[in-house]
Amino acid sequence: MNWANVLTALRLAAAPAAGWFTAGEHWLAALLLWVLAIVTDVFDGILARRFGAASSGGGLFDHATDCAFVTFCLGGLASAGSIPWLLPVLVPLAFLQYALDSRALAGQPLRTNRIGKFNGIGYFAVAGAVIVPSALGWWEWLPTALGETLAWLLVASTLLSMGERLLLTLRGYFAK
Repeated sequence: MNWANVLTALRLAAAPAAGWFTAGEHWLAALLLWVLAIVTDVFDGILARRFGAASSGGGLFDHATDCAFVTFCLGGLASAGSIPWLLPVLVPLAFLQYALDSRALAGQPLRTNRIGKFNGIGYFAVAGAVIVPSALGWWEWLPTALGETLAWLLVASTLLSMGERLLLTLRGYFAK
C-alpha cells in the first residue's frame, strides 16, 4: 500500500461518520470530515503521480471512495431533510454504470466524460453548500434552499450523464 492509497483509505474510513454527523446535524464535525475528504482527495492523486504509483486500480479505489463519501454525506443530508433522497440514490448507480462502462473491474482505466467530472465535483459542492453555512452559523435559510436547488440540478445532470453513457454503450453494442 502506498501513501496515496493510505489517504484514500482515510477518506473511505471517514465516510460513515460523515453521514452520521450530517444526519444528526452535527455540523462542525461534518465540516471537519468534509474538509478532510477534500484534502485527501486532492493529495492522493498528487502523491500517486509524484511517486509513480498511479494505476487503474488506484484510480478505481479513489473514485469508488469519492462515491462512498458523497453518498454517505448526501444520505445524511437527505435524512436531515436538507436535500431530496433521489440524489444519494442516483450517485452509486451512476458510479456503478461508470465503472461497468469503463470495464474498470477488468483493469481498464476509467473513461470519464465532461458531465461526469462536473457531477463528481458537484456532489461534494452540494454537501458543502449545506454543511459549511450550517457549521458557521450563517443565515438559517441558506443551507436548505441552496442545497436543495443544487441537489435538483445534480439529479438532472446525473440522469443526463447516465443517459449519455447508456446511449454510447448501446451504439457500441449495436455497431458490432
